[in-house]
Formats: sequence, C-alpha cells, structure tokens
Amino acid sequence: MRRQEIYSLTGLRGAAATLVMFYHFNASRLVSWVGGHILGHCYLMVDLFLVLSGFILAMTYGQRFEQGVELQSYGTFVKRRFARIFPIFFLMTITAGILIATGWMDHWPGPAIPVSGLINFTMLQSVLHVPTLDTPGWSVSAEWIASLLFPFFALLFLRRSWMWAILGAVIGLITLPVLVHLPALAHEPKRAGLMDLWNYETIYPVVRCIAEFILGVITFRVSQLAWVKQLISHDWIAPVLFFLILVLMAMRQADVWVVALLPLFILSLISRTNIVARFMGSKPIYRLGQISYSIYLIHNQMNYFMLSFARYLESIGVGQTAANTIAMFIFVAIVIVFAEMVYRYIEKPARNYINGFVLR
Repeated sequence: MRRQEIYSLTGLRGAAATLVMFYHFNASRLVSWVGGHILGHCYLMVDLFLVLSGFILAMTYGQRFEQGVELQSYGTFVKRRFARIFPIFFLMTITAGILIATGWMDHWPGPAIPVSGLINFTMLQSVLHVPTLDTPGWSVSAEWIASLLFPFFALLFLRRSWMWAILGAVIGLITLPVLVHLPALAHEPKRAGLMDLWNYETIYPVVRCIAEFILGVITFRVSQLAWVKQLISHDWIAPVLFFLILVLMAMRQADVWVVALLPLFILSLISRTNIVARFMGSKPIYRLGQISYSIYLIHNQMNYFMLSFARYLESIGVGQTAANTIAMFIFVAIVIVFAEMVYRYIEKPARNYINGFVLR
C-alpha cells in the first residue's frame, strides 16, 4: 500500500534541485565568500537526492519486497520506475544532442552523438563509461541502476535482523571517505570538491550513488522506531541540523560530514511541526518539489543561453557582475516556467500513460 506523501520531503527535493541550478549557473561567484562557499558546494544536493530517493522508495515500495523478490512484483516496480524516470530523460537527451550538434553545448569525449544518444536511452551509460549528453543525467543513470537493485536492498535491510541494517549503514558511511580519497581521484581535474564524483570514465559515481541510496533505505527503517519518532518530534532538531549542514558546506573538506548528516536531516523533516519542515512543505516550495525532476534535467541546457545573454548585456554596457546576476535570475525564472510546462504536459501525462499501460 502506498504511504501518504510527506510534503516537506517533496519540498526538500525542490529546494535541492533549485540549489543545483544555482550551482551550475555559477552563483557562487556572485556572492560573498561565506555564501559563495556554500553555493560552491551545492553539488552535495545530488547526494541529498540519492539518500532521499532510497528513503522514498523504501517508504513507497518497501513492503512489497520485505518477504521476497517475486518476478511479477519486480517487473511492475521496474516499469513504474521507468515511467517516472525515462520520459523526461529521453526528451532532454534528444534536445541535448541537438544543442551539441549545433555547437551550443560541449560534447565530452566518447562515441559520436547518435551512438551516445542510443546508449543514453538505456540509462546504463554510467556503467558503460559513455558521456551523458544532458550532463546532470549521469545521476539519473546511477539512480536507475540503484533502483534496479532496490528490491534486494529492501529484502536485506528493511525486515531482516538489525545486524544487516547496521552493517549496511556502516559500509555505506565508510565507503564515502574511502572513495573520495582513492589515489586514482587524488588529482581528478573534473571535481569541484571531495564528493563531486561524476566522471563517466570511472565507476566511482555509481558507487557514490549506491552507498547513499542504501543509507536512504536504512534511514526509512530507522524512522519507524518509536524512540526515533519521539526524538524527531522535538522542533529544535531540524533547525540545528540545517544550520550545522550550512556551516559544514562553507568548509572546504567537510563534504563527507555533510552527507553523513543528510539521513538525520531527512528524519527531522518527517515531523511537520518544526519551522524547516513547514517551510519545505509550503505551497511554493512543495510545487518546486513536484517539478524538481524537470528543473534538474532542463537547467543545464539553459546555462549556455544564459552565458550568451550575459555577454550580450555586457556588450551594451552592463557591468560584468550585474550582467551575470541579471542573466542568472532571468534564466532561473525561465527554467522554472519550462519545468512547469514540461511537468504538466509531458512528464506527468507520459508517466500516467505508461503506468496505465503497466496496470492493463
């Protein structure tokens, strides 16, 4: 049975997608150093997506697989995840291919665009070491792989002995600091920070995703404990965790600590009485959460047009900082409008159609 939606967690996804957009729009260069450091670490919002995804799938589908993974249930689950993920990914992969072919976007080294596109359509490019045409889609591919494994994670971590859940959490938490300090990544030029692991030429982004996804699954199990429910009912916990995460995001080497706090932060938002949960569950933030997937996949393609518009503003006499700031906020609004349209007229209808087909 599908559990009731937690509005604050939907809103959290919207806030995270918006912060990723500001990160890719280089907002960190336009604000003071503290705010700049925080915005410069907003790639960590992808880690929040991954932990949250494990939590939500465990909440929504976990009961189906606690006793075993039957072929029919597994197939239905995979088809529903496909309906949720693929339609917009497919659309934005096509538009990215067009923009790359016309010179508006960069093409990372790899197969020709048509070949890369076909491999992208499998959503397995992150394990085949093929570039994702729509760059943020690397995490969609990694999450798709985690989703394929989710029924087995649910079987292992949601119902069996707590020893398995504790072991899974320990492995997940140990994996991250080990991963980011691997010698192969010591001088990785494509990383903005410790946890910014996305390079399609390695398996590390998928390992990052699976470790955090497992943490999310286990976080859901923890959320069912009576003493945890009592603890997170205290309204001061969420604001304290929120402040602590911001402080750590302002530090250069604290990425792993931020990720370690994300499960606790998610738990703190289950209670709808604290100020952070109320903000995340408010109507505008909740709506951003509903369209967050579209925001996430659309915004990077707008980045190139935004930079072009900023250069135009500079050419007519607007100062560089002002031009970049104006262009950024205009294109943030454009992305949100586009995401709303895509969600209403493409994402949601396509998902409903595919799910209806599955049910038939």
